[in-house]
This record gives sequence, structure tokens and C-alpha cells, in this order.
Amino acid sequence: TKLQLVSYHKWIGITLLLLVVLRLFWRLTHTPPALPDALPRWQKTASGAVHHGLYLLLVAVPLSGWLMSSAKGIQTVWFGLLPLPDLLNKNKELGDFLGYVHESLNDLLLLLVAVHIAAALKHRFIDHDEILSRMLPARKQL
Repeated sequence: TKLQLVSYHKWIGITLLLLVVLRLFWRLTHTPPALPDALPRWQKTASGAVHHGLYLLLVAVPLSGWLMSSAKGIQTVWFGLLPLPDLLNKNKELGDFLGYVHESLNDLLLLLVAVHIAAALKHRFIDHDEILSRMLPARKQL
């Protein structure tokens, strides 16, 4: 049913939010390998901007969904077991606006994911450098 799909959607969103917060703590204590010196400055800048944007949106998208649910008066229950607190009082107009914000941020997130994938493939198949290997566990050579 539609209600069950919405529940799954919320479970996934809250789980992703928790995982991203853990990942951010990990990044604070574990520095990623430096980008190659030969990489043009604009690509280093773009890489940083895309990565920061991805992290920001990976927090903002599920948070905006939780805010929207709260404003619409629909409680979020994580995995059907843990009721999460409402972050806002019920307000239909605000809930509708936050629904628009949630969808718009999600669209932007999908765009950045596509840019990230395209850049990784460009480095692998056009530039033939090792940028893609940096993303893989144990930095396996491709």
C-alpha cells in the first residue's frame, strides 16, 4: 500500500541521515588521500565543491523530509519501532512548502550524484588516471 511505501521511504531516509552523520564524524578523524598534483586547480575546486554539496544534501534531504512530516502532523516512526519527535508544530502551509523543498533538494542531490559519477568515469576512461581507485576499498588498482 501507499502508506507502507511512505513508511519504507522514511525508514531509508532516517537511516541514511544516521549513516551520513557517522560518515561525517569519520571524515573529521580520517583525512582522505590528497588529489594528484597534476590535477588542474579547477578540477580540485570542483571536486571539493561537489563533495561538500553531496554531504550537505545527504543531511538536508532526509532532514527536510522529517521536517515536512512534522509540519504535516504525520509522525515518523523508524522501522515501525522508534517514534521520532516532531521537529515542528503542525502547519499545513509550512508542510506543503517543506514538501517542495524536500523534492527540490532531492533533485539537486540526484544531479550532483550524476556529476560525481560522470567525473569518476571521465577520470577512468578518458584521463586514465587513478582518481577512481581512490574511492574503492583498499584502493585497488583498476
